[in-house]
Amino acid sequence: MVKSPSFGGASEASARTPPQVVQPSPSLSTFFGDTAASHSLASDFFDSFTTSAFISVSNPGAGSPAPASPPPLAVPGTEGRPQPVAMRGPQAAAPPASPEPFAHIQAVFAGSDDPFATALSMSEMDRRNDAWLPGEATRGVLRAVATQQRGAVFVDKENLTMPGLRFDNIQGDAVKDLMLRFLGEKAAAKRQVLNADSVEQSFVGLKQLISCRNWRAAVDLCGRLLTAHGQGYGKSGLPTSHTTDSLQLWFVRLALLVKLGLFQNAEMEFEPFGNLDQPDLYYEYYPHVYPGRRGSMVPFSMRILHAELQQYLGNPQESLDRLHKVKTVCSKILANLEQGLAEDGGISSVTQEGRQASVRLWRSRLGRVMYSMANCLLLMKDYVLAVEAYHSVIKYYPEQEPQLLSGIGRISLQIGDIKTAEKYFQDVEKVTQKLDGLQGKIMVLMNSAFLHLGQNNFAEAHRFFTEILRMDPTNAVANNNAAVCLLYLGKLKDSLRQLEAMVQQDPRHYLHESVLFNLTTMYELESSRSMQKKQALLEAVAGKEGDSFNAQCLKLA
Repeated sequence: MVKSPSFGGASEASARTPPQVVQPSPSLSTFFGDTAASHSLASDFFDSFTTSAFISVSNPGAGSPAPASPPPLAVPGTEGRPQPVAMRGPQAAAPPASPEPFAHIQAVFAGSDDPFATALSMSEMDRRNDAWLPGEATRGVLRAVATQQRGAVFVDKENLTMPGLRFDNIQGDAVKDLMLRFLGEKAAAKRQVLNADSVEQSFVGLKQLISCRNWRAAVDLCGRLLTAHGQGYGKSGLPTSHTTDSLQLWFVRLALLVKLGLFQNAEMEFEPFGNLDQPDLYYEYYPHVYPGRRGSMVPFSMRILHAELQQYLGNPQESLDRLHKVKTVCSKILANLEQGLAEDGGISSVTQEGRQASVRLWRSRLGRVMYSMANCLLLMKDYVLAVEAYHSVIKYYPEQEPQLLSGIGRISLQIGDIKTAEKYFQDVEKVTQKLDGLQGKIMVLMNSAFLHLGQNNFAEAHRFFTEILRMDPTNAVANNNAAVCLLYLGKLKDSLRQLEAMVQQDPRHYLHESVLFNLTTMYELESSRSMQKKQALLEAVAGKEGDSFNAQCLKLA
């Protein structure tokens, strides 16, 4: 049958799940769409590999950019009933991005008449973002480095991080390959996308590739930049030094591999990093390069990525164990701060304002970890513990209570518990009554539509989706799901017209894998000329999408 997508933001399901498969009922899933602000630094985009804003079927604000957020609920597939989708993650309390070292000079002189004061402020931000509690063995090495008088501190090779590229090039363009096969060389020659050679060989070029969804080319460019740093192909296992730039590059590359679904490749390149606690991943290990700076060079979201990767490889329990370890450190740091100490438990000289900012950051990070744990439990189909975990996230992101409760209700729909789902949706209605504006009303209507989907009442579901479209004609989620309902009501022609009109209205926004999967499936049901219509979609995709596009959704192969 068809897939009914959630529209929006780094999540994510397209990167985490295999190519879309035929579902016997509307499948409500999530996918990526970069809405990062054009003026943001590369680190702003990559501090979390899920930084992109998500617009899910549970999110009434489909199509509107939002700040960084935790990933949506990764609801596993179910057959025989509509899947409740992931809701939009917390946003307002999202942790700030770790600053890029090479951007410090720009930041110092761009935002203040007092460069020295601004530099001190950046230093405080560094301390807050970089804080981490090393293990006992690592702490001993760092203490030895700090107290050495002369000479070097010798560390066993096994205790150092010696990464290197495990493969040197994964570039490819499935869209162009299909054009060569079905449309000929002349048509394929018109397909022009950016590659690693056509952009600046720096973070600026990297951001450019990612913003136009040329993720494979971005992986290649990361490899070039890491090679220039001495950590290229064949360098794995050889001694090296690390910088904030090199760790940021590794994080970007690994996050892109996960987004592309290349989980085995990501695991191979993650392997030399161990548990991300080796002494050479801390600033104190390089006192002459980073004098006075303390903490870990590893971006916090790289730790989340390291933990979550295992669940995509079929080892959710290992993911859960790793997330528990990250949670333990976050909880300890937060406890230290709340006791008036520094993050590492030492005496603190931070201002009250700085302490409050640190507490907000680490509460947000702890909530982010809990969110990942809940997603992992959901993947393991431990619904009771998953729901408990999602409830705990509300404590860290109270402003996101309606979205979280909506998501929990949709989990209940997924497992067939209609009464519990209805109870949660009623709770959402009570919470949103305190809120003014259109978004709360749309959220309630969306929940009602999904409740009817869970009862196979497609006529009522369509009525609610149509009501949403009257209030917000640009709501892509309601538009797509209304078309799905029409199909299940036996109105194939009407369903096709609605989807085609949606794609023609704004090709750049609606030419997405899930929409196209629905459209091509309907073409197969409707006409023996489906192949020609699919090829027309291929031509449209070729002019809009980058090299990361999942061409399998066109069902041409």
